[in-house]
Parts: sequence; structure tokens; C-alpha cells
Amino acid sequence: MSALEARKLAEDEMKAGKTPKYTDLREWLEIVDSVGELKKIDGADWNLEMGTLAELLSRETKSGAVPAVLFDNVPGYPKGFRTLFAQNASFKRMALNLGLDMNLSSLDLVRAFRQKLVTHEPIKHKVVTKGPILENVDSGDKVDLLKFPVPFMHELDGGRFIGTACLVTTRDPDEGWVNFGAYRGMVHDSKTMGLYISPGKHGSIQRNKYFERGKPCPVIVSVGQDPVLFMVSGNEIDYGVSEFDYAGGLKGAPIEVIEGKSTGLPFAAHAEIVIEGWMDPTDRKTEGPFGEWTGYYASSSRPEPVIRVENIYYRNDPILCCARPGRPPSDYSIAKCMVKAALIWEQAEKWGVPDVKGVWCHEAGGGRLFNIISIKQRYP
Repeated sequence: MSALEARKLAEDEMKAGKTPKYTDLREWLEIVDSVGELKKIDGADWNLEMGTLAELLSRETKSGAVPAVLFDNVPGYPKGFRTLFAQNASFKRMALNLGLDMNLSSLDLVRAFRQKLVTHEPIKHKVVTKGPILENVDSGDKVDLLKFPVPFMHELDGGRFIGTACLVTTRDPDEGWVNFGAYRGMVHDSKTMGLYISPGKHGSIQRNKYFERGKPCPVIVSVGQDPVLFMVSGNEIDYGVSEFDYAGGLKGAPIEVIEGKSTGLPFAAHAEIVIEGWMDPTDRKTEGPFGEWTGYYASSSRPEPVIRVENIYYRNDPILCCARPGRPPSDYSIAKCMVKAALIWEQAEKWGVPDVKGVWCHEAGGGRLFNIISIKQRYP
């Protein structure tokens, strides 16, 4: 479907009181643009300017609506090579991702999402052999991570971070299930990148199983994709459940994936940019620091595993998706708060807490550290 057709179909659905459906990031952008929530900026430099502008726009937020920011005509890069910030930084866009009423906001949207979770069942992803992501495949000497306008976000960062609004995909070598999470990735040079995964995350557990046996760990890093996949990657999903399947349950249809030619790991067929490679247990380089979601440099530099990139898959005129961490409100904190509130609400009722009236995770806590549950007052 062309961009014009996607926009027309979306406008017709909204006039009929329906939430528009979309296939990929580009159709999603047409819908977002049609409702006035996309800001396009030409000529911003990758060096600090993109990160600064994204931060300034996030601080102008009113009623939970930071525009999605699409940077084009980046100096030194081909026209059409773009970067997107703040994908999920509004209630309206989160509702669009989840197929919910786009007029809902705040606690009403949390309630609607929580009701969706009550009946949610994972839908297994579907392996296909064709998709837009295969329009370009660079291997060997052609691999160049910096052919994309990777931002240098904060002035004291250790490098340019290509993995922020990303999906880092690994497979458990014993149990076979596939996990992806939003773990940060820093470019070392054209063919290697560092990968930091917080201890205890599913991706870290799976990687350690390979390393403990002295074996390399296969990995896929998707850095441009459907916003609902990024939403899922940044939240806790039950152990053993693939995020591809969880996201399929949210969308009501299987996520189409293609298997990497080097690792065999799956990645979304309608993704924008996908990086494939291997991590060796003895291969480490200094990674970081990076200005994080706490609003400060939460950790210093340290040796972290290196991804030796074998293949890069990307669409024509690719869109690199980015998330700028920082002191809340950041360009994704409202989304984190909304999703966490719904998940906590669901868990509170499963624990047997009676008469929960509302749950909210305040942005001041970065969607993690300041959570409030309202229950019916039964006693003085």
C-alpha cells in the first residue's frame, strides 16, 4: 500500500469512529501525521543536535502528547536516510499501537489496556521468506553501521548509540524460545558494536548460557520497527514467552518474521533496519557511558561483549528508530508509565487485592520508581 493510500484509508476509518490499522512503521507514520502528531525536521546534525531537539520537544509536553520527531536531510547522509524519535510519546499513539480508542487518555487508556490484557493470549509468529526488510542486504566488506545517521545524543556519552529504540533478539540454547529486549548498543566502528544488557534480564541469562560453554552467542538487533514491538521490548514479559508472540496477541495477528541467514534468528519482515552478528565470550571492548532514563550517567565505562556484524538488512530510504533517555519527561516515559500501570493493575488483581480503582506510574519515577495504587476505602 502506498503512503497516500495508507493515509486515505486511515482517515476513512477515523471518520467512521474506528481505530486505523497499519502494517508497518511507514503506514503508522502516515496515520500519526494525519492526526497532527508528527513533527518533521530537516537539516539537524547527528552530533548532539538530534538529541537536544528531541529533549526540548519532550519538555513542551501537554496532556501527554509529545510529537513523534522525524529527522530528514541529515548532513553527510543520503536523502531518505532518516531517524525517528519519540515513537510512543503520546496517549493517542499508544492507543493506535494497541488498536484502542484514540480519544482515550491517562487512566481511561490504562483501564482499556488492562481489559485487553485480561483476554490476551500470545499468537505464535509466522516465518516467511519475503518482506520489505530484504530490499537491501549488506554482508562482509559492505557492512557499515555508520551508513545510517546514528546520533550522538548526550555530550558525555562514550560514543554514538545505534541501539536505543531497539529489539535485541537471542535464543535460549537449552529451551529454544526466542526473547527480545531493549538493550543499548554503542557503535565501535563500521563493523562492530558494543551491547550492554542489565544483569538478570532474559537476554543476559540466555547470552550467559552460551558464554559459560565457551561458545559464541548469535544475536539480531532491530533498530527500526513497528512501535508496538518497541513497546513490548521495554517491558517485562513472562519467562519463556517470546515477545514476538506476545506482540502478536496484542495486534490480533501473527507477526511475520524472516530468519537471518547467518544466525537463523527471527526478525520482523516489515522492519526498517536489522543488524545480525555474533558475540564471543572473550571479545570485549569498553562500552559507555550513556545518559540514561534516570536523568544522569547511571554507570561508567566498562568492558562489554562486542557484536561482530555479519549482515545488515534494510529497506530503501530506511528509518532508524531512536529513544532519547533522560530526566523525565523523556521522549518515551509517558508510554512506559501507561504500560506499567496496566501491568501492575493486572498483577494486583491476580494477587487478590480487592476493589482496585486505579493504578498510575508517575513520570517522575521514570515509569518504574513512583507507583500508586488506589483501592476502595473499607476501614477508617
